[in-house]
Amino acid sequence: MTLSPRPLHKDQIKQCARALQRVSLFSAWKFDEVEEFAAHVQIAPCPAQEVVLWEGDAGDVLYIIAEGNVVVSRRLKGDVETVICRLHAGDFFGELDVIDDQSASANVQTETSCLFYTIDRHTLYRELESNPRLYSKFLLALLKEVAKRLRTTNQRLIDAILWGIDATSLDPG
Repeated sequence: MTLSPRPLHKDQIKQCARALQRVSLFSAWKFDEVEEFAAHVQIAPCPAQEVVLWEGDAGDVLYIIAEGNVVVSRRLKGDVETVICRLHAGDFFGELDVIDDQSASANVQTETSCLFYTIDRHTLYRELESNPRLYSKFLLALLKEVAKRLRTTNQRLIDAILWGIDATSLDPG
């Protein structure tokens, strides 16, 4: 399914800003800053059980979950897939697509009906040029979240390696 985000109406911007305040990216922001950011996002409803992103799709959109739940998964081999995580209202995905202009690294499917707030790379960079203070603040918050996710992934990798060693009795200790 291809989502069709649409601009927010003026009366939806405050509601969007209140929802964004619950997102870690905006936790340290003043309401008027969040509201200013919200003026540039779009809204995209999506029914349950729809694929938002396929691994390998071209992507340039950051999705912020306002309502609902999604499952993030990755194809391992053939038809075998593993769930990486579940994301809920207040979480986000697509951040790598916005940063590095690469294809999506995982599948994302809605578990329930969802409402997303989205911002595409073009809009983000255009607004960065016109309001560097606010959008630098956003990008710094985004980088902190990416770093946190990378640390979690590193720990999971270490745990998987240790579990593999323990399971094979190859632990030299």
